[in-house]
Amino acid sequence: MDALTPVLEAKTEDEDKPRVPPPAATPLEFPDCRPCAKQPPVSDCSQNLVKLFSNILRTGPSLKHLEALNVDLVSNVLLEDLLPGHYLPPLAWLEDPAKLQDANSSPTTTPPAETLSNGGPLPCHEAFFTRVRELLHDNEDAFRTVQHRPARPDHPAARVLHFRKFWDNLALMAEYWDTSLDMYSKSTGEAGTLTTELDEVRPGEQSPTNRDKEQNVKATEEETYTGRRRDTGRNMPGKYREDTVFAFVEPLAWCFRCRLEHARMQPKLKMHGMILPLPHNGNIYRTPRDTRLARRGILEGPMVGVFCRDQVTFRRPDDAVGEGKQEILDLLREVGLMLMLAQKRAREGQEEQKPGKDQWWATKPRWGGGPGGDLGVAADEEGMDETPTPEGPRKRSKKMNKAELWRTIRPPVPTWEAGITYKRVGCVAGSDYDDVTHSLFAHQRPIYLLSSVNHHISIIHLRIHAQYTDELLKPRNRGSNINVAQEPWYKLEMKRSKWFDLLGAEDRMQAMRGIWAVLGWLMRNVEESDTPDQAMR
Repeated sequence: MDALTPVLEAKTEDEDKPRVPPPAATPLEFPDCRPCAKQPPVSDCSQNLVKLFSNILRTGPSLKHLEALNVDLVSNVLLEDLLPGHYLPPLAWLEDPAKLQDANSSPTTTPPAETLSNGGPLPCHEAFFTRVRELLHDNEDAFRTVQHRPARPDHPAARVLHFRKFWDNLALMAEYWDTSLDMYSKSTGEAGTLTTELDEVRPGEQSPTNRDKEQNVKATEEETYTGRRRDTGRNMPGKYREDTVFAFVEPLAWCFRCRLEHARMQPKLKMHGMILPLPHNGNIYRTPRDTRLARRGILEGPMVGVFCRDQVTFRRPDDAVGEGKQEILDLLREVGLMLMLAQKRAREGQEEQKPGKDQWWATKPRWGGGPGGDLGVAADEEGMDETPTPEGPRKRSKKMNKAELWRTIRPPVPTWEAGITYKRVGCVAGSDYDDVTHSLFAHQRPIYLLSSVNHHISIIHLRIHAQYTDELLKPRNRGSNINVAQEPWYKLEMKRSKWFDLLGAEDRMQAMRGIWAVLGWLMRNVEESDTPDQAMR
């Protein structure tokens, strides 16, 4: 971001000067689809899934797709209900630990595990405090620091170290989303100007981008704007949001000896023989205990997924809340990403079965024959191009044409990522569930997703049975009679936290507490911390 510093400085020079108003602010809208799980699937569930999802481009997403997956979603869940509360940093950690020690008071009770699962030390109160205080800065103070501008009068300069990249990127997002400083001035001739708040001047007014050119010119002549925005949120490049979320999560992952990596290959969900591509941004992985593997870039996991999208509208005006096709599709993408994470984590201890290995259709050349030679290849095009040189003829390989590419026998590309050791990090061996809300905390396999939209972020938790993951890959023929008491595998229980506003200091702090707790729970030393007595504390 250092290369952008001169640009940022130039943009902020006239922040307080009146200028042409930007397009109207984009209204905030969030997906709010809340399906409820139903009875166990019937015997032909695999055929229903294949039929439904293979025709989704033609029919469009609907609640039937969520019902087929048996998704149950609860929104606005407290952080204490997403994971065991003793891993959630208490509010006392917002105070300086040095002052608490001087007062001879115990700041908090520490979680049961003293070391991380990869051998690193458990981040303490001081590590949390030094990072959270950077997020509690006022936006203007932090923006001035990263943009190398002088501090405001009577305001100390904000000290930013761990989250400098976050504030750099948040400043770019604020130019599209931050309406807190929006002020519009209407000209009154020689008498001066009349300044009022945005909501008082233009309540419910149509965006200038939808007006006629004459109306735009007239509005430009009559009113001016001062504030931070230079455009509207729907026009913001998606890269700004992704960079901001990554810069927010990375410093927290480093505390727990983890790494946030972009997706190394196109994420794909396997479902009853189908392969469904998914939009995805990255995952959090654990660094190995072996330093030699860590130096080679080997990672373990995945632990937590990250999903950012550019969409700002999820419902049409006539759609009821929770029934818009776009918000249903958005939830299907989130569910698909979490199911993909569960499939990857379930590969622990397995070997990759490369598609086409030792199969005739991937190894044996074949050509139907016929007069005239191979399709599309002329006689003078065959062979290598030779250019005479003083040292002798130099052979130069020519670019393969379409016919040669067609004749080349190659097996399908592998579906496992190189450099990733698939592990169920944070899961107790022998556990059937991938969750943290089960009544017996000793049997858990957590799946988490950090989801971002607009300038907000939320934490999603999924409880999934190991058999559900197996059924997606290799469905078994079952009768219509399913013992629900013995096989509660058919239900996906999802819980979503509130949407935390990254432009608000309080929400940033709460989002950091949640992510800190998720990483602390996943990186706990399972052998030391998952005894039944400790787990129920």
